[in-house]
Amino acid sequence: MSQDIRAFFNEKAPFWDAMQEIPEGKLRALLSELPIARAGVILDVGSGTGVLIPFLRELFAPSLIVELDIAEAMLAEARKKFGDDGIRYVHGDAKEVVFTETFDAIICYSSFPHFEDKEETLRHLLAFLKDNGVFAILHTASREHINALHAQNEVTRNHLLPEGNEVARMLAGLGLSVLVVRDTPEEYLVAGLKKGVQ
Repeated sequence: MSQDIRAFFNEKAPFWDAMQEIPEGKLRALLSELPIARAGVILDVGSGTGVLIPFLRELFAPSLIVELDIAEAMLAEARKKFGDDGIRYVHGDAKEVVFTETFDAIICYSSFPHFEDKEETLRHLLAFLKDNGVFAILHTASREHINALHAQNEVTRNHLLPEGNEVARMLAGLGLSVLVVRDTPEEYLVAGLKKGVQ
């Protein structure tokens, strides 16, 4: 991910939470659809200020949440709110960072449009997903709304969320069993399961 997007999110980090209105019910409902093992290890990609942390704890009681973000100031805001208990913060680019562990689930909430090379980033991340692990891309708004919002800013204007079926084809091409494709005027969810060795 470019230094432009890193600078963009670092600049906004101190007041990011004040700018956002999180539809908690919708986010909880989307996450609840994912067959994520309890007490597992979850990677939150493009984690920002840690919006997902309370929902992941409530729904899945993970043993560890790894927060990954390109913007170190976003991670600093998350740490201020949630501390270090059961959470590890990783500053890096999703298509380059190397993890020592593998994950029961990898979730991209409101971050996938910002990946410069989407398929290559998916390929890289999926190397760290356990067999029978869940990979999910989700947004609590429509693809059209997200793309229109990104178009308003010079830094993000080319950061488009692809059609759900296109992302599903990418996941299937990378060996996942597609669980759900929802690309509606209300929300966006594409999720897949990494097939275990038969």
